[in-house]
Amino acid sequence: MQIAAPEHFTCRHHHHHRKVSPEGPQLGASGVGDPYFPQMGNGGYDAVHYDLDLKVDPLNNYLQASATMQAKALQNLDTFNLDFRNFDIAHVTVNGAPAKFLREDGELSITPEQPLIAGQDFSVKVDYAGTPKPYESEHAPITIGWNPTKDGSYVLSEPDGSSTWYPCNDHPRDKATYKFYVTVPTGYQAVCNGKLQERREQGDQTTFVWDAKDPMASYLSTVNVGKFVEHTVEGPNGVPIHNFFPKSVDKRAQFDFGRVPEMMDWFGKRYGDYPFEVYGNLVLNASVGGAALETQTRPVFERGMVTGTRALEFIYAHELGHQWWGNSTSVQNWKDIWLSEGFANYTHMMWRHEHDFGVANLDKAMYRMYRDLPSSSDAPVADPGENQMFSENVYNRGAVTLHLLRKDLGDESFFKTLRAYSEKFRGQNVTTDDLVNTVNEVSGKDMTAFFERWIKQPELPPYPEALKLADDPSA
Repeated sequence: MQIAAPEHFTCRHHHHHRKVSPEGPQLGASGVGDPYFPQMGNGGYDAVHYDLDLKVDPLNNYLQASATMQAKALQNLDTFNLDFRNFDIAHVTVNGAPAKFLREDGELSITPEQPLIAGQDFSVKVDYAGTPKPYESEHAPITIGWNPTKDGSYVLSEPDGSSTWYPCNDHPRDKATYKFYVTVPTGYQAVCNGKLQERREQGDQTTFVWDAKDPMASYLSTVNVGKFVEHTVEGPNGVPIHNFFPKSVDKRAQFDFGRVPEMMDWFGKRYGDYPFEVYGNLVLNASVGGAALETQTRPVFERGMVTGTRALEFIYAHELGHQWWGNSTSVQNWKDIWLSEGFANYTHMMWRHEHDFGVANLDKAMYRMYRDLPSSSDAPVADPGENQMFSENVYNRGAVTLHLLRKDLGDESFFKTLRAYSEKFRGQNVTTDDLVNTVNEVSGKDMTAFFERWIKQPELPPYPEALKLADDPSA
């Protein structure tokens, strides 16, 4: 995620093979054990795939929907939970048979007719309808979930907004594949994650079918309804880049996003090939509080991020960087968010400074960024506290840490390490220690103490003397 600030907009498994437990029927836990979000996600099962079938009436902001989750029971289950707020629930079925359900405080408790057995594959379908309610999360800098606009709606859900518009296991630790079937009045488009497979027109309604084949954290799922001009360009390795721009900014957006294929190629050489089968940018015909979000394969930007001058191109680089860092490798717990945001921030700094002006320009920019950091923070970057997840420290000190790691290891070893890290954890979840261990292993240099200083303690270490730059008015 990016939110507007001067030098940077800040935006915004180990499927450890969990052991299947032998004891008798029981309840699935109502949270996955995230230290910041005790009720987020659920235990007892592993979500594998979601089918979201949504009929949207944009004029009245009304949704008629059915969501089906395919999952595997990890233990015997009498009852299990989904995260789900809002809407009237018509019925719930498990493996096609009606199931009892009860909802309290965003926890939807489901009791199937037949208890589920450890290791069993099952499906749960929830039919629901109503008016989606935008969500004021205490953890997000903007209103999240499903938000209406004057000509449609958008979805941005980081970190806990997905359960406000569909029932899910709403934690990045339980990634799944997705298919979206979104029906809108003809003349509107529905834009989601993944690849557009078909548009079916039936009278005055059109159904858009989107297939997101790669595992995705729930907060990265999106449905955007509106009227857009579409463009497809080819990225490196034949990856299609499918963009959606409002007519009012279409010309400017085509120019502003014009270097995205080059960006993808440049990052791919450093990080390993782009990790998904498709990409594309969506610009909303709306303002959303100065934010952009890296929704998987199809980041969403507000209209004000199109200038016609590429002045905010670094934001597009930030959200593209997230496809590797945050989307393909996702956090195991939200405290590790610097592994998404610090990396995306460094990515956009590299594009903005090094790609265009050379590495000396990046060195200056990173030293400036360092000098603007607080000398101490309330908490370390690697565990910033639930109310500081989107703080400058996570983004900027995270980025400075990566730059200094690069200076210490040298470019060849640094990028080799990042490629190994992105490859090893592709489609999985990561912790700070996974990064540290990969760095130590691949570089052959023990950087444990370096990470300890830079991201595991609140005090800001001194900048290495050799890298300090004299104040340079041209910087």
